[in-house]
Amino acid sequence: MIDYHLHGNFSGHGTGDLAEYVEAAVARGFTEIGFSDHLPKVVDPDPYHAMLEENLPRYVERVLELREANRGRIAIKLGIEADFFEGYEAETKRLLESQPFDYVLGALHFLGDWHFTSKEGLARFASEAPVEAFPKYFEKLKRMIKTGLFDIVAHPDALRRGAFQPARSMEKEHREVAQLLAGGGMAIEINTAGIRRGAGSVYPERSFFAACVAEGVPVTVGSDAHSPGDVGKDFKAAFMLLGEFGVSEVATYEKRRLAGAPLGERRDNA
Repeated sequence: MIDYHLHGNFSGHGTGDLAEYVEAAVARGFTEIGFSDHLPKVVDPDPYHAMLEENLPRYVERVLELREANRGRIAIKLGIEADFFEGYEAETKRLLESQPFDYVLGALHFLGDWHFTSKEGLARFASEAPVEAFPKYFEKLKRMIKTGLFDIVAHPDALRRGAFQPARSMEKEHREVAQLLAGGGMAIEINTAGIRRGAGSVYPERSFFAACVAEGVPVTVGSDAHSPGDVGKDFKAAFMLLGEFGVSEVATYEKRRLAGAPLGERRDNA
């Protein structure tokens, strides 16, 4: 089993040395993990939410060191989570091509000036209107996919939070996104942090995942761990969703090339 969404202490909101994540993964029986800390922001650099550009080579060096030190014990992939900032695609591409990443998670954390995944953005959920926010989110998600900059869509509907849920069926949007992913050869992530962040389920929701499975979109799985204790967290829910739709293979990556691996036995610390 894999966990392809692990952070660490290269960004201010993560804790724990990367070696601690490796030990946690080994202890829980994982055969492969991927680190995916936050790519330096190309807009308003922010050491709390993303590493600074000067630290990117050190992050890469550390992951590659751990890969070599643990060869034959656990497979370690070099990933990165990159924000999509419209109008800054060239700068994002420059950073992504500067390092030998195995995979790139494409992520949306902003709608306009609303950083909806941050602590500071929580208050806005009370004043924003789901009927307006969710269509905007999915339109931006489609534009992100069309750039071709990313390999995997991270936490695909991370705008869901508590009672802040779509005001209508988003099946049309789900189908359109799934078709774009399939056409672009991209994968979708089951991200178990949705449970811990009050979304009511993993990301994506069931109907969204169903649309992706129907289109043959590859699937990765990630805990979005920001501390070693969350490696593999809530994977029971991910396995239930995968089992419901008969998905028996997960997408793995090497040097940004997609491959597949058996799902394997569930490994979690739920």
